[in-house]
Amino acid sequence: MREYQLSRSKRKSLSIVIKKDGTIQVKAPDWLPECQIDQFVQKKAGWIEEKRSELSALEQKKILHTFQKGDHFFFLGEDYQLQVQKAIPGLQAEAAGGIILDQKEKTLSVTLGSPKHAEVKGQMEQWYIRQARKIFPERVGAYYPAVAQAARKAAIGEIGSVNRIVIRNQKTRWGSCSSKRNLNFNWRLVMAPQEILDYIVVHELCHLAYLDHSRQFWQLVEVILPDYMQRRNWLRVNGGLLEWETE
Repeated sequence: MREYQLSRSKRKSLSIVIKKDGTIQVKAPDWLPECQIDQFVQKKAGWIEEKRSELSALEQKKILHTFQKGDHFFFLGEDYQLQVQKAIPGLQAEAAGGIILDQKEKTLSVTLGSPKHAEVKGQMEQWYIRQARKIFPERVGAYYPAVAQAARKAAIGEIGSVNRIVIRNQKTRWGSCSSKRNLNFNWRLVMAPQEILDYIVVHELCHLAYLDHSRQFWQLVEVILPDYMQRRNWLRVNGGLLEWETE
């Protein structure tokens, strides 16, 4: 029997979470006998090993960032070289702390009064979050009509409207959809190619129809994105490229 960490609560179902260090965490209802939990873990042994292998591959792909001139960052799948400039005394306040993306020269220019590692990292993160707050509502708006129409054709009925779109600093999830119809997205996704970002948008929109990952859920995703499996696999293989590891 593979060892695992067990936490109990008033939840209704079992779930397994594989942490980045490979630790297996099982969440179970208070009333469920431990023997049934063991059987559940044994049944999921193949899936557990698959997820641990994926996490190991992601760890190996992580890029160490220096947040200094010459470092490289992605934005919508394109590689940009970081330029760091010290603000000139007397420079207008709005120029200091600003970030300029030059698509032609493939550069991201940061101007700061004190261009130290922590300051550069903080300004870049805020810039990415601002981009995410613009991009995700646009992509949700672009795909919502198609998802709503596909749900009606599948006899699911009206999926209802999105309540809120929230940009989060999530460590282990790319997106989520709550029972209150809130869509949450990881800001790091704006570093990925747009077709990957769009996959997560469609994935979470389809949760408005199905809050689980049932066969019907994936069928709905496939109606919108017939190549969704390739997009999902890209994240599994390349998600480490979107991490913010530092030296």
